Amino acid sequence: MVVVLITLSFISGFLMKMTDLMVEHELCANRILSILSGIAYGLSLAFLLRTTCEVLPTYVAILIAVLICGKVDCYEHGLATGIITLNLLLHGITISRKELFLILMFAIAGIIDEIGNDLVDRGVIKGAVAKVFLYRLVLEVTVLLYSIVAHDYVQWVFLASLDGGYVCCSWVMHHVYVRRQSYH
Repeated sequence: MVVVLITLSFISGFLMKMTDLMVEHELCANRILSILSGIAYGLSLAFLLRTTCEVLPTYVAILIAVLICGKVDCYEHGLATGIITLNLLLHGITISRKELFLILMFAIAGIIDEIGNDLVDRGVIKGAVAKVFLYRLVLEVTVLLYSIVAHDYVQWVFLASLDGGYVCCSWVMHHVYVRRQSYH
């Protein structure tokens, strides 16, 4: 199950960033590809949340943070979010008090990350602190600390794999795009 968790989380993160790049940075001229990318990461996360429901608090917290901060700002991300939400509603979810606490704690960390990331993008925050928000490490560290204290590593493995895919896509696409541009 851990292999499935890591693999699907990584793929979902990769596709999430791919969708970002296609939409926001016009990496791809074909809108259908960005829509398919959004559908793909929506389906992969929906499947992951159905098969590994232990990661639900982390995902819901991320969803709350990005919704509050206005990061679901295009059709493709809305489509992915809709697929995941519909999947959760159709299959039913139950949230314990502990999970509700985790959602709240992780959502606060996620909101801090998103606000900090926006401030970095605007040039308000610079230096080492900028790197913390650039890679959204507040949520990462919060989930890691929880995982260590509670001996519940599933939350952190999910988030680290999701973020790993996201960062990997950024790196790969930057190098592919930069190389492509240098040949023209």
